[in-house]
Amino acid sequence: MLSTGRRRPPRFFGKMSSPMKKAIFLAILAAAPAVGQMTQKYYDWYDSPVKFLMTADENRQFHALKSDAEAEKFIALFWAKRDPTPGTERNEFQEEFDRRVAFADKNFTDTLGRGALSDRGKAFILLGPPYRVSGSGGAQINGMGIAANANRFGVGPAASGQTADPDTQYWMYAHENKPKFIKQGDFTITFTRQDREWLTATTERTNPNQVFMAAVDGYIVSPNLTAAPSYAKALVYNTTFRSADVKSAFENFKADTAPVTWGEFVTSEGDHFVSSHLSLPADAAGKQITSWAVVEDPSGKIVDVRERETMAASSGTDAYVDESLQLAPGTYNVTFGASAQANAIAEARSEVKVEGLDPKAPAVSPLILASAVIPMKTNWSAMDPFVFGGFRVIPKADATFGTSGDLWYFVELRNPGVTDEGKPNIRVRVDVRGTTPKGPVKLQLPEKDASLAPLRDEENRYALGTALPLEGFRPGDYTMKVHIVDVVLGKEYDLEKPFHIRG
Repeated sequence: MLSTGRRRPPRFFGKMSSPMKKAIFLAILAAAPAVGQMTQKYYDWYDSPVKFLMTADENRQFHALKSDAEAEKFIALFWAKRDPTPGTERNEFQEEFDRRVAFADKNFTDTLGRGALSDRGKAFILLGPPYRVSGSGGAQINGMGIAANANRFGVGPAASGQTADPDTQYWMYAHENKPKFIKQGDFTITFTRQDREWLTATTERTNPNQVFMAAVDGYIVSPNLTAAPSYAKALVYNTTFRSADVKSAFENFKADTAPVTWGEFVTSEGDHFVSSHLSLPADAAGKQITSWAVVEDPSGKIVDVRERETMAASSGTDAYVDESLQLAPGTYNVTFGASAQANAIAEARSEVKVEGLDPKAPAVSPLILASAVIPMKTNWSAMDPFVFGGFRVIPKADATFGTSGDLWYFVELRNPGVTDEGKPNIRVRVDVRGTTPKGPVKLQLPEKDASLAPLRDEENRYALGTALPLEGFRPGDYTMKVHIVDVVLGKEYDLEKPFHIRG
């Protein structure tokens, strides 16, 4: 059975007088003051083929915009979230979108309107050129898509032959022409001709709306991006190994030999960086080592190599080395390592996803479980690893603690709301649950006003955390959940992390 995916809108103003039409139009404008201050070009942008790409959330966000400046930021972020190479200024997705729109306007336009806004235009923009087209509006595949040997209602006969039904067209998506983000197997989009236009039709095998929704989600590369990245500061990368020993250690990497943890952070000035913490053998503490990191893109191409001579640090019985990496937004495979006397003593490989954080947005850092939080007595840089306004946090890369000492949890708060007195109003609740040989255990700290420490040399940044004595914990596997409420902004954050208590 076929059912068309679209119907013509009813004529609401058909028999009304001009004064009545005007009154209704003014009432509609009055009912939508959120976008009333924007100029017409932003309404035109929204009402263009770009609307096919919008998620429901983005649709709501657009209708809440109140100025041209907000609209500019929205549009920049809209495209940045879909940029397949977020570390560069060029947005290949936007370029491909423009090409598909131009093609749809040229090949699918009829007397009823613009081709890029037709159903076939929508399918072409969201899914690209099909593998094969058949039917009355069949076509051959040529370069970017469907050939332009068209009559007014469609395109010319397919190389595979024309079907007997003059009012049905089939676009098959298969093989290299099936978008990778569409999970279902090969599929066909069906169009039926009604009143001089081609409309999508739902069949027993394919619901085009579901396919289109999957495409809308599939194109979003950076869903957590809160602001379009700025490229004013070009990052400098190095792809040359200074040490043959480091190069050999990287090329001969077989498996992780040490735990590593990392997190993405941003300074108040907008400098993005990744902090990493690599555990070392205990006897490496205080010794001279070479700390290194090799960054690869998803294709395996080396995009950055970092090497430096340093002393292995220690905290209690643990030895470690911390590093900071400046990386543009994107996904990377990073191999972290440490070598001593030309021998690799610790190595780990991790997928690192860099979103590109907005330094001005209200947010919280990842939850860090640490063996210690130490006030610094020396100067520090804003991009020192795991240093927050004068507090050095010592993460536990393996998230494993003993039954003595303290377990710290630490969170950096960025740009929380402030009261009329200029102070944040933050509440926090901590819930720890575990499984031990003696059965399940839990520790619940009731929600209460949080004590925050302002971070020195940072703008509107605060440290949140406390130490839990480990003497009361039984050996086992645990999960810590931290619920944070920004009372002023009405925002809530839920963070969690597993950890282990050894006997």
